[in-house]
Amino acid sequence: MGDERVECSDLPEELLPTIVKSLETHIDFLRFRSVCNSWRSNCLPFTPASPLEFPHPHPQPADLAPWLTSETAPARAYLIETTLYLMQRLNPSTSSDHKGMLIKVDDTNSSRNRYESNPPHVLSNHFNLLDFRALELTKSYTLKSQLCFFPTRGLNKVIKFPNSARTNGNDSAIFVVYSNGKLGFAKCGDENMSIVGGRCIYDDVIVYKGQLYVVDRWGIVWLIRLELELVPFSQSIDGSDLCSPKYLVESCGALYVVDKERRGRHGTTPKVYELNEEELGRWDLVNSLGDRAFVLGYDCCFSVSAEEFSGFKRNCIYFTEQYGSGTRVFNLEDRRFEDLAYFQSSHLAWPLSNLL
Repeated sequence: MGDERVECSDLPEELLPTIVKSLETHIDFLRFRSVCNSWRSNCLPFTPASPLEFPHPHPQPADLAPWLTSETAPARAYLIETTLYLMQRLNPSTSSDHKGMLIKVDDTNSSRNRYESNPPHVLSNHFNLLDFRALELTKSYTLKSQLCFFPTRGLNKVIKFPNSARTNGNDSAIFVVYSNGKLGFAKCGDENMSIVGGRCIYDDVIVYKGQLYVVDRWGIVWLIRLELELVPFSQSIDGSDLCSPKYLVESCGALYVVDKERRGRHGTTPKVYELNEEELGRWDLVNSLGDRAFVLGYDCCFSVSAEEFSGFKRNCIYFTEQYGSGTRVFNLEDRRFEDLAYFQSSHLAWPLSNLL
């Protein structure tokens, strides 16, 4: 009995609603509905959540509506959530098919639901999700004005906390790192954005092992407690330059800081530091990322295996720019920069409706 295989259509129907309740992402729903007609009939199509509403990070966003007065200027913004997946073919037909692809899916019921891939144009307009293994890598967030639904400028990073799909939207909060280094906070439904964290200049914020951390320009990582108290979590980086932005990256369960512009004998080059888990608070200089590649973007930072992904080179850092000025790649082996135009996220892809 234990060795018998049960066809999906033979599973008791009363189990299916329980399985559906455990589904969290758009990809989960699509794969469930693709199994068979019985499962498809027991699971309604995925309905993207309406964007959560938060106070606009700029009380009077003059860059979007300079003709409006302070009394009439929009004060609200929508939080747009996207998910980055690794897609791997289950039955690759060529050696190149063994490598995965990055798929970026808009999870929010916004005006332009879509997905994007890297490398671009590698998928047809219609493809079967059952032919792929989907692994969620990370989520990213942007704030868009209610007035014109354009991304809000003047922000380095937006993050939602808690970032679990099971969290009620009304219990969500956001942390915003402004381009001037201030740290903003607001709960869903708040009237105004609050500034927290004192006078430090902050560069990046991350959810690491279920906790919120923010890094300042000195390279000090701070733990953000629930009562919005910031507690030092690490030492500063030796010789840190106040002119050099810092990025937080989680890779293989470890926390890293990338110091973008460190002056040295090779000129101005990035430096990578790993948080020492045995001596918490100390940063160890990293000279090689091995098989890993770091991608540092304006909306999220993540790490990938160059062996598993197409389009990435091992031991490299990819710096993507926010407003379409391209991507630069830094190779830690020869400590040189090079441009990589094709990696820009401006490649338009295919609408999500083709996946339903």
